[in-house]
Amino acid sequence: MDPTLSGFALGLLLGAAKVGLIGTVVFGVAWWRTRTKLHRLEAALPDPASLAERIANLEQMADYSASQMDRILEAQDALARRLSAPPAKPGLPEPR
Repeated sequence: MDPTLSGFALGLLLGAAKVGLIGTVVFGVAWWRTRTKLHRLEAALPDPASLAERIANLEQMADYSASQMDRILEAQDALARRLSAPPAKPGLPEPR
């Protein structure tokens, strides 16, 4: 075997080993950081009981808002009916 070819092959092998080692280290660091961040985010999650309470409060506020909108619509309809009705004639006598 030619010594220059053998040296070239050995260089390629060492280069591939370096790339593999660097890739493994980078993957390990990324995995560790992701795992740490995931644990931190899971710890920051609110309590399921408080979430249920917040959802119940949100439903109550939505029901209250809907009832207020109904009152506004009824008032608007009543006002529209009054404005569209012909004006009442005053009780003045007609001229002769």
